[in-house]
Amino acid sequence: MTERRESPERLFQQLDNLIAEIIDQFATQGHGTAVVIEALRDVLAKQQLAYERDPDPAEEIVEEPATDWPGADIRSEAKE
Repeated sequence: MTERRESPERLFQQLDNLIAEIIDQFATQGHGTAVVIEALRDVLAKQQLAYERDPDPAEEIVEEPATDWPGADIRSEAKE
């Protein structure tokens, strides 16, 4: 995939259009526009914190929990 560098103005306009659609979608579902905007602020703040903690979480290897510990057999037998 070719990475294109676009002007900040174009990026702003694209994001503005998308966010306007999101606001409209939720406002037509009965949520107040002000409520939707406040929720978007909260979501963006959460996303910013997550990005600051880990800018690229996809690079991390997530290991699955082990099932070979002694208590694992007891729990699976109890469910049967």
